[in-house]
Amino acid sequence: MASIRETTFQNVADLFSISDAVLVFDNGEEIESKELVRRAEQRLRQLRAQGFAHGDRVALHRGNDIEALELLLAAALGGIVVVAVNTKYSQVEVDDLVARSGARHPQLSHHGDAEPDVCANALDLPFIIFTTSGTTSKPKMVLHRQRSVIEHTVDIVAHFGYSDADTVLMALPLCGTFGLSSLLAAVASGARVVVNQFSVDGTSALTHREQITAMNGSDDMFHRLLLADADLSHVRISGYAQFNTSLNDIVSRAEEKGATLTGLYGMSEVQALFSLRNPQLDSDGRSRAGGMLVSPRASARVVEGELQLRGPSLFAGYLQEGGDAVDDELTAQYMVTDDDGVVWFKTGDLAEMDDDRTFHYISRLGDILRLGGFLVAPAEIAEALCSAPGVTDAQVVAVGLESGSRPVAFVIPEEGSTISEHEIIEHCRTRLARYKVPVRVVSLDGFPITDGPNGAKIRLTELRDRATELLT
Repeated sequence: MASIRETTFQNVADLFSISDAVLVFDNGEEIESKELVRRAEQRLRQLRAQGFAHGDRVALHRGNDIEALELLLAAALGGIVVVAVNTKYSQVEVDDLVARSGARHPQLSHHGDAEPDVCANALDLPFIIFTTSGTTSKPKMVLHRQRSVIEHTVDIVAHFGYSDADTVLMALPLCGTFGLSSLLAAVASGARVVVNQFSVDGTSALTHREQITAMNGSDDMFHRLLLADADLSHVRISGYAQFNTSLNDIVSRAEEKGATLTGLYGMSEVQALFSLRNPQLDSDGRSRAGGMLVSPRASARVVEGELQLRGPSLFAGYLQEGGDAVDDELTAQYMVTDDDGVVWFKTGDLAEMDDDRTFHYISRLGDILRLGGFLVAPAEIAEALCSAPGVTDAQVVAVGLESGSRPVAFVIPEEGSTISEHEIIEHCRTRLARYKVPVRVVSLDGFPITDGPNGAKIRLTELRDRATELLT
């Protein structure tokens, strides 16, 4: 296979056409990437027969199977826009997203004899719509063109060092940028790609059988695999996303099993795998989210604590509600132009620059607590809480009162343990400044979560509402 950086692409499907990758699916079927493109041309005939024209939107609401990839590539070939629908959404949420995006559900069993009408050059055509997590408002619809997806894939292959010698496990949902970016990079590198619908037992069995050398996932996913004694001894590189503050030892635990886990950063607007920690660092260094920019053409800066980004992987904008174009007004709210006329995307994330091409992600700005006139990362308080006897996990929110903002903690006790609110508060007094000590500690069986395509996220808004009720 020719060097991927020397290849000229017409559309996302070319990432499969130029590759000698073999994809292995849960049903046991193996298929060469080039053959998958031929199947996608047949799918495109079906879509044309159902009236899907250039620029129309098709809902992709499937798990990690062959049909999902055929549909994705058919859309790429035909200039059709994919609306990626989270498979964990309720029917109400699915219907809402489909209506807001203007998408239609395809009939994959429909016979199609229409001409496929493949676009000659689709690089600048809209390609895929991801949704944001929507934990504080209705999810925004994030539009990417084919060019940004292709160029980002090329950068990932080079930076991660994927090659045809790798066997890559792809267990992340394809409906999210984390899964799609990981899959496309693995295929484009010519690797053997094991496509899996994640389950602890099933995925663990694959790590043993396939001797996986590379994979990406969330901290919770790796935690569950380690508990199941999955064979990660062949994994040479594995980017992981941090969602669960109680799993801050996941890198060292994986290292004991012979696996190299490395912190990274990404979001729907700039795509996943935007940055990666140096895999050569020790476990403490690799535990930090953020890392070095994957693209040599990307840039990062921190302005008043907020991480701002630019680069070829940047989205085209947020889609209009029920419209056919980018919502320029909404998109502009997240953009800023510097003194040199350069446009930056405002991520809403708190970060620090390590050097001009490496940054450290700390948390969402909205999650940062302002206590006693200071900005406080909730993870700092959570760490003190988790060091108390009987506490396995903790989340902290702030409640605004006339006397100032006060922290409220929610903790999950060890099985069989009884939590004493007074004792935990006293425990924190010995470890934290006075203004950081929680005024209330509430015991829960589990945190409220939102299941997104890139991993489960805790619904902090719900915890804030409950904390406000306690103090007012």
